[in-house]
Amino acid sequence: MTTYEVTRTQHSGTVWSLPPGLLNRFKLMKGESVTLKFGSSRAETAVLPLDSALGPHPVNNVGLSKMGFSPELLKCFGIPDGTSLMIKPKGSRVFRLGPLVGVLAFSRHVPEKLGFYHKYAHLFKNRGILYIFSGKDIDLNTKTIQGYYFDHGYSTWKQGRFPFPDSVINRIYPESAKIHGLIEAVIGPGRIFNNKTSISKSDFIRTLGSDKLLKNHIPDTRLLKTVSDLTEQLIKHKNVYLKPVNSMKGKGIILVKQTDGGLECRFRKGTEDVTRFIASAAEITDVLRSATSNKYRYQVQQAINCMEFHGGPFSIRTCPMKNGKNQWVLPGMVVIGPYGDSPITNYSAGGKRIPLKELFKEIIPKIPYKKEDFLGLIGELTLRTAGVLDERFGPLGELGIDLVVDKLGKPWLLEANGNPARTPAFIQTEFPLWRGQLYRYLTDYSVYLAGFST
Repeated sequence: MTTYEVTRTQHSGTVWSLPPGLLNRFKLMKGESVTLKFGSSRAETAVLPLDSALGPHPVNNVGLSKMGFSPELLKCFGIPDGTSLMIKPKGSRVFRLGPLVGVLAFSRHVPEKLGFYHKYAHLFKNRGILYIFSGKDIDLNTKTIQGYYFDHGYSTWKQGRFPFPDSVINRIYPESAKIHGLIEAVIGPGRIFNNKTSISKSDFIRTLGSDKLLKNHIPDTRLLKTVSDLTEQLIKHKNVYLKPVNSMKGKGIILVKQTDGGLECRFRKGTEDVTRFIASAAEITDVLRSATSNKYRYQVQQAINCMEFHGGPFSIRTCPMKNGKNQWVLPGMVVIGPYGDSPITNYSAGGKRIPLKELFKEIIPKIPYKKEDFLGLIGELTLRTAGVLDERFGPLGELGIDLVVDKLGKPWLLEANGNPARTPAFIQTEFPLWRGQLYRYLTDYSVYLAGFST
């Protein structure tokens, strides 16, 4: 789909000026009235040939053809000069301009930390308009949103007022159902991703448990409602994890091991590794209070007898993403080991990256797979998990999926994060293209949702 640079004309009223070739292609006559749609806005406008002073096939210095907008039409749509848009016919004398993509950010980021979003803006150069906004910038009365776009000519962020976008990249964690509801009331459902960034551990287990393949790769898990839930799981599995249903970054996770004298409970609190001993499961409430101040609901999960690397546990985080064709792909993964003697392998809790090359050197001789087959299995489980979660909670555009491997080489799926940290993509070495693909896939998928993919 061709992109055209927006240029300001001197016409009065609402006038859209096109090169003669486009007028012929769209079978439009000089002075004819058409309907233009841009995001949530629309306008009736006259069509005229682009000023002959600009040349019969006017292009800018990077080879983009131009199309003209009268000042009134630019104001109606909130289109900044010098930006670029595509044209998509939508029936008789109706045309969509776009893509117009919004990035929903934390209010504390707008405008103070717009630098976080520079890579998105760079990938939208000569491709459409992308603006950054927060929930407080939405004006339901005028059906407009105040946001910031990047002016590539001046290399700076500028403020503008735009229609509601064609699609939205959600960068809020956890997601705000209220803000999403306000946006979807205008643009319709299925245009915001990641629509759900906080997938609870219980929702993850329940959703994967309905899939014939994936249910064989999730640990035995139940909600911790009474002491008997813990007792019964300990009888079945000997060692279990107590996990907050809705926490993140490894907070509040407790490893409970049976010992001759009772139960050993290990968890991380702040930067400290804590070990508590209790006589029986009846005393677990005190441990929960110590670990999390009773802030969370818990689930009790079978502790997988994990394969080790250099004498300690490790986990694998795979990071599937949607591409511009609405397909899940796996651009990269990272392996994390614990910090010190902690039982938690979470990067945000101090975990350390383990190079895949070193990991495979140690574990491949111990598992019934060749390296390629093992990676293939991890990839299959990852993409299937992403598809199942997307069907339930989507649209999703990216995920962080955590797995462990038991001593027999079987992968186990533990949880998914709908807003995974960017850090792994910037520290890994085994997937050299991942860093560049990270933002490319996000913007490509936003264009797909906007309806302007090629």
